[in-house]
Amino acid sequence: MHSFNLQLLYFLILITFLSGAIVSLILSKNNRLGNIISNILYSIASLTGIITSIYFLLSDKTRIILLHINSNIPFLSFKLEMGKLSAYFILTLSILTLCVSIYSISYLSQYYGKRNTGGFNFLLGIFIVSLILVFSSGNMIVFLLAWEIMSLSSYFLVIFESELPATQKAGTIYLVMTHIATAFLTIAFLTIYAYSGSFDIANAAALIPTTVKNIIFICLVLGFGTKAGIIPLHIWLPYAHPAAPSNVSALMSGIMIKTSVFGLIQFVFVVLGGGYDWWGITLVILGSVSAVLGVAYAFMEIDIKRLLAYSSIENTGIILIGIGLSVYGYSRGNSILSSLALIAALIHLLNHSLFKGALFLGAGSVYYSTHSKNMEKLGGLIKKMPYTALFFLIACLSISSMPFFNGFISEWFTLQALFQSIGVSPQGFKLIAILAAAALALSGALAAACFVKTFGISFLGLPRSTEAQNSKEAPATMLIGSGILTLLCVVLGLFPKIALTLLNKLSYSVVHNSVVPDLKGFSSFVYYPIGLETNKISPMFILVAAIVLVGIVFCLFKLIGRGSKQRTYSTWDCGFRELNPRMQYSATGFSKPLRIIFRAIYRPSRELQTEEGTSPYYPKSMKYVVLTQSVFEKYLYIPLTHLFTSFSKKVRSSVQTGSVHTYLLYIFIAIIAMLIYYRFS
Repeated sequence: MHSFNLQLLYFLILITFLSGAIVSLILSKNNRLGNIISNILYSIASLTGIITSIYFLLSDKTRIILLHINSNIPFLSFKLEMGKLSAYFILTLSILTLCVSIYSISYLSQYYGKRNTGGFNFLLGIFIVSLILVFSSGNMIVFLLAWEIMSLSSYFLVIFESELPATQKAGTIYLVMTHIATAFLTIAFLTIYAYSGSFDIANAAALIPTTVKNIIFICLVLGFGTKAGIIPLHIWLPYAHPAAPSNVSALMSGIMIKTSVFGLIQFVFVVLGGGYDWWGITLVILGSVSAVLGVAYAFMEIDIKRLLAYSSIENTGIILIGIGLSVYGYSRGNSILSSLALIAALIHLLNHSLFKGALFLGAGSVYYSTHSKNMEKLGGLIKKMPYTALFFLIACLSISSMPFFNGFISEWFTLQALFQSIGVSPQGFKLIAILAAAALALSGALAAACFVKTFGISFLGLPRSTEAQNSKEAPATMLIGSGILTLLCVVLGLFPKIALTLLNKLSYSVVHNSVVPDLKGFSSFVYYPIGLETNKISPMFILVAAIVLVGIVFCLFKLIGRGSKQRTYSTWDCGFRELNPRMQYSATGFSKPLRIIFRAIYRPSRELQTEEGTSPYYPKSMKYVVLTQSVFEKYLYIPLTHLFTSFSKKVRSSVQTGSVHTYLLYIFIAIIAMLIYYRFS
């Protein structure tokens, strides 16, 4: 396939997405027809994107120019290009968009006649196009333009149900935080331009002094970190994802927050030349903290979508650990470590898009059927929604890093990269790598417990509400969308060679080396690097040892219980006639042990609400509520908000005098200052 054909396919993808968006507007009065046609067009465009991306990743081409338009404005041009990294992210986007589009055909039917689904699908199409433009931007002007379109279109998608106060709050927080991110990115890009003289995304490391590079890196971390939702810049994410419709939440969590990962890799490696040791150390520390605290906060939630939003912070942290190790290895000239860590991060990025997309779509199916996101009002759904329960269970196993599912692969590679870094690093970084490995193990254990709670409370036991009791299985297209994602979770868990093959040439294009040829194995449990001096852990040995141990325990139980007889009894019900939903474990009760252990973080409080009856001993009702605080919101964001608000009021009272003469003086001072700056710069 020639470059011309790739260009043709690329623009065919964009045109098809835009056609779907326009059709949805034209047919906005016929909600059903517009929704079906637009999502069919989105599915076709996504399939084209999958084929195009896979071909380019396997081809020998490193980069092709898709479009380059020079304008009459000095230093301003419009440039689109595709590299291996761009193709990988477009592939991830296309897979997720295909499943979301199929899912949306039935999911949006609940809004027919109630909301403008034509406008929704139009914004969805623009949102997807903006993501593609971010991934294929050839200069910083295009990147910022696409970034801003992505932010604004996703804002309007988040506030789709705008009459709800919680949705309005979520939209406001998201809009403020995303523009703070844009401000830091703009500072970084303008600084790069000031030293390189170009807005092109190309290597400018030799032209930028070390101190300035460090400032640019800090701005990039603050800008991209805010969009990625790393702690403590995560404040918008637990509000925006639950407020948005579930198909939008799947795209935002599955791929939108990954634009920050794309940007970090693109600018740190390509533009800044790889960076320094402390850059990698910073990313590893931020990733470790985000991984542990993200899943710790997720464990406390009873809102299923808010739980999934916090879980996205955890998985972004795991990706950041991989990128940080890759930067550290690259800066020290260890190409094996750099390549292994980059591959670990990128595999987890794809895996997270698959299982988190499946989880958000599953949560959407639950809400579609029960009209509730509160796990305390669910239960027993496995009998009412068996296929949804099966797909949700597979996604839970994947995100919990269970062996033979795709989540295990990427976390295993990340651990391998940490083990490798421990053996080749100085003492200072050894300690950081050991703590990061411990954080990764802890986050994995907490994630498993978290999703045991999520699946068990939501799908097992007895229904806790009338809505759960009367729930029905989701429509076919919703099941197909979720089913494809969960199938891919299993396929990539059993056959990781598929993803590794796609990443081989990508690794060469970023860090100039690839460890893919040095990996051995045939399935998830036995893929590990060979030839790495510090890597003494054989997954095959672990697998065989585990099988032997299970066999020994099984034989011991059989031997001990050889003389016992099997009896069948009813479940003990504490003397009551029959079990009822109030006797079951609640989501709040399930998470109490961890709430006690981490009470310094959660700051739990209890509230007992009593409605008086005929006597204090016989109240009509009692409501017991356990609350946890957001430490970062209470002690960081609320004080900062009050500080800026009071400062702004003082400045406004002194600056906005209402006098025209004063405003003319401001203009005069600004012009003089600009003339002096340009005279001496």
